[in-house]
Amino acid sequence: MALPILSHSPANLLPKSIPTRRSDDNKTLKNPNFEPFKDRLISLSNAGQIRQAISVLDLMTQQHRLTPDLTTFSVLLKSCIRTRNFELGKLLHSKLNHSQIKLDTILLNSLITLYSKSGDWVTAKTIFDSMGHLRDLVSWSAIISCFAHNGMESQALLTFVEMLMHGGEFPNQFCFSAAIQACCNRDNAPTGEAIFGFVIKTGYFESDVCVGCALIDLFAKGFHDLESARKVFDKMPHRNSVTWTLLITRYAQLGHHEDGIKLFPGMLLCGFMPDRFTLSGVVSACAELGLISVGKQMHSWVIKSGLCMDVCIGCSLVDMYAKCATNEPMEDARKVFQRMPNHNVMSWTAIITGYVQSGGLDTTAIEHYCKMITQGDVLPNHFTYSSLFKACGGLSDVEIGKQIHNHAVKSGLVSVNCVGNSLISMYARSGSMEDAQKAFEILLDKNLISYNAIVDGYVKNTSSDEAFKMFNKFEAGVDSFTFASLLSAAASLGAVGKGEEMHARLVKSGFGSNQRVCNALISMYSRCGDIEAAARVFNKMEQRNIISWTSIITGFAKHGLAKSALKVFDQMLQAGVKPNEVTYIAVLSACSHAGMVNEGLQHFSLMRSEHKITPKMEHYACVVDLFGRSGSLEKAVDFIDSMPFKADALVWRTLLGACQVHGNTELGRLSAKMITDLDPDDPSAYILLSNLYASKGEWEKVVKLRRTMKERNLIKEAGCSWIESENQAHKFYVGDTCHPRAHEIYKELDQLVTDIRELGYVPDTDFVLHELDKKEKERYLVQHSEKIAVAFGLISVSKTKPIRVFKNLRVCGDCHSAMKYISVARGREIVVRDSNRFHHFKNGSCSCNDYW
Repeated sequence: MALPILSHSPANLLPKSIPTRRSDDNKTLKNPNFEPFKDRLISLSNAGQIRQAISVLDLMTQQHRLTPDLTTFSVLLKSCIRTRNFELGKLLHSKLNHSQIKLDTILLNSLITLYSKSGDWVTAKTIFDSMGHLRDLVSWSAIISCFAHNGMESQALLTFVEMLMHGGEFPNQFCFSAAIQACCNRDNAPTGEAIFGFVIKTGYFESDVCVGCALIDLFAKGFHDLESARKVFDKMPHRNSVTWTLLITRYAQLGHHEDGIKLFPGMLLCGFMPDRFTLSGVVSACAELGLISVGKQMHSWVIKSGLCMDVCIGCSLVDMYAKCATNEPMEDARKVFQRMPNHNVMSWTAIITGYVQSGGLDTTAIEHYCKMITQGDVLPNHFTYSSLFKACGGLSDVEIGKQIHNHAVKSGLVSVNCVGNSLISMYARSGSMEDAQKAFEILLDKNLISYNAIVDGYVKNTSSDEAFKMFNKFEAGVDSFTFASLLSAAASLGAVGKGEEMHARLVKSGFGSNQRVCNALISMYSRCGDIEAAARVFNKMEQRNIISWTSIITGFAKHGLAKSALKVFDQMLQAGVKPNEVTYIAVLSACSHAGMVNEGLQHFSLMRSEHKITPKMEHYACVVDLFGRSGSLEKAVDFIDSMPFKADALVWRTLLGACQVHGNTELGRLSAKMITDLDPDDPSAYILLSNLYASKGEWEKVVKLRRTMKERNLIKEAGCSWIESENQAHKFYVGDTCHPRAHEIYKELDQLVTDIRELGYVPDTDFVLHELDKKEKERYLVQHSEKIAVAFGLISVSKTKPIRVFKNLRVCGDCHSAMKYISVARGREIVVRDSNRFHHFKNGSCSCNDYW
């Protein structure tokens, strides 16, 4: 191995008083000229100038033909280990072999440590095995430590037992520490407890700090028992800054960030100065807790300590300011990043990840990636790629994602789990499930996160059948996230049968009381039309969070059970649970669906005054809906004018829907204009206004609007209804005759119309928004998709179960009226979920009380 050229020649590093030796001088360690060389060499070594010291060593052996003694090599070797200059240490080993000096125990032990710390356990073990009778307690401790720190914990413990049985050595503090470190995992933790007892008996716990640190790790990492780890810490008679830092770090790693922060002042009061690891740990804890004020104090401490240039601390500060952004997202994080004198892959990844996690700054994250690989000349690692794919997923920009995918392939990191999993999610969020499936298949070591990512992708891309197929491939290892995703799939389909099947499986798998799963069950049952089952799940929950309460309130609201929704909301407040923005959308919707205008306005007021929640656009839209449904259209307009910000298309769409219901053409035109100004490509405004004109018989305006839609290539979503029967979804469109049982369906439908006419049903042709004669309009009404779905339900769904129909658009007024008559004629409960809410038809009435 050739050494780099030094800035000073070796001759300048030597004492000037040494005379030139003749080639025939006696080569002996006792030569008085050797000592100045040795002193100089040791002095350089102690100063950390290892390369210069080895240059002096070469000068001694090559030019002056002096042979260094064991002490010289030992000092140099230990210096290499101390400075982690392992390559130079291996070079020294090579020189030792060439010198033919007989190695003693001290040097051999140092060599074991050298190769152990460099990760070469094979060479370390070879040296240990060759020592024979030269082994001492340090040798055994070194090899046990080697195994423990190189992922060979079982081998470390076997070697520890071998030492006790055959080595003739009694363990000291270093040996105990190494053996305990081998037990800092769940498999070996019970053995660690036995060694703990051994340590107590020998008295090493009271006498040595490193044993106490090892025991803290045993309980924290092996048992995840921070209470016992803290007891060890409290009973340690002697502590140093490493001990304090260790416990602070372990608190942070196990999610007890507040406890870690509380330790920091105690450390200072005891006179110990924090190092970069301590400060990084506390700053990271502040980031997780969102404690920006404490984080800024820590930043001040970093500056006072002269550690603001440290990359490790800089990364922690970037992360902290990114997660705790107050006014302008990422501004403080950006300043910290820019002030760092040097950037490595950690700092670049920290700033990129910060932009991704801040939301809405994905483009900036990708721009920083470009700077990283061009200006920074730094290669990304797997964490960088993972964040970048999340950014591409957030942008739904599959083309940029594919470019970065190519970079990851070239770097050889695409098969790393965290990269592959993010890649699956990125393609799934962009709607490219074929690419997501390919990314899943090339992963060499698929884990639960990989399966969850692909399942969730299929669910969100309405490929629920594929999601359930994937579930069947790895059912044995699923977690709460998997079940939650699949329950969401069942909810989207309205497939209560699939949902019930998942419910049975998750109970069998032991997730029946899992909070996340229970929340998903509440949402699934309520969205599938079974609000009673949703309420049963909620009532059985032992621990509820804000999501649990909001889910059941939303369920009651969607099912038109406003009083139940508001009653549960009161119970939530009494339980001390603070409502959030989503909760108030549910509460306001409940009031709107039931026509409870005064109650809705009161809750809107309390939302700000009592709970300090600033209303967003969705809340204002709920109040507009509240006024609109009740027919107070002028009040709705006045309310829009009073909003603190400009109303968006959602608010105006809400008003336009109310104008259609109440036949207000003038306000309808105004609302439609506002929507098209804000979002020219939104077809809903044209459709709603067209329907409003049609209901007034203004067919020329209808034709003109539909011509405009055609010119702008705006496509109206086709109305369809679906129903689950025998665990399979059956979808129907207007006048659909494609179903295998179409003949039976229309036979039942014709009989239904005859039966309900006898009960007083009269087709309301005003809901046919086409210019047809009366008979054609009546025939068209009969063939609405929801009526076809109900007819199919009557011939296929057990009489003991309600008929549950789902529609992508709002149910029409004529169908709503017909369903009430059908519930009487057939004695069946019918549940229809349209785009806005649920309608429960039973004994001739609907849960919405005809207010919808």
